[in-house]
Amino acid sequence: MASNAPASRQFTWADFVALDDDDPRELIDGELVDVEAPTKLHEHIVITLGAFLKMWTMKRRAGVVLGSGYKLRISEGRGIMPDLQFFSTEQAKKLPDQAMTEGHPDLVVEVLSESSRRYDRVTKLGWYAAIGVPEYWIVDPTSQTLERLVLADGQYVIAEALEGDATFAPPSFDGLEVPMRELWEMPTEDAPEGG
Repeated sequence: MASNAPASRQFTWADFVALDDDDPRELIDGELVDVEAPTKLHEHIVITLGAFLKMWTMKRRAGVVLGSGYKLRISEGRGIMPDLQFFSTEQAKKLPDQAMTEGHPDLVVEVLSESSRRYDRVTKLGWYAAIGVPEYWIVDPTSQTLERLVLADGQYVIAEALEGDATFAPPSFDGLEVPMRELWEMPTEDAPEGG
């Protein structure tokens, strides 16, 4: 007996790119899926790490750093928005305004949340490897760790795993130094004001 229920619509890359700029959904296997609203600590880590990367790129004129609103095409039915993306100068020259439809960033960064842990560590890891992203950093606020993964023979291997107050100085970003304690420590609201 045939079902009269309408088939659910399969969304495409074009549907994903057409979403409003403030729409946080990602395209996962033809479905537009809500992404958990980030916590204050998550956003602090993203902006802090982004600031270190931005300062590094500006000093060297090494490329461009983009935040989580920039869409990255994995396939016709998959599109995501990494927390941070870095594009070398050569890559940056070819970037479309709204979304990257071909190619890949030189680096993606994901800051884990409770609901995204498996998605970022397994699903996105496989997707980034499939499109050839050479480097993937995974930041875990709960365990205060940062893993630097590099692509080798189509799979990621852990090149570095740091925790706590270590200083992150990836060799692929010569001269970049991130004191990790700055990622975990939120400025307090009752801190004395300067002046």
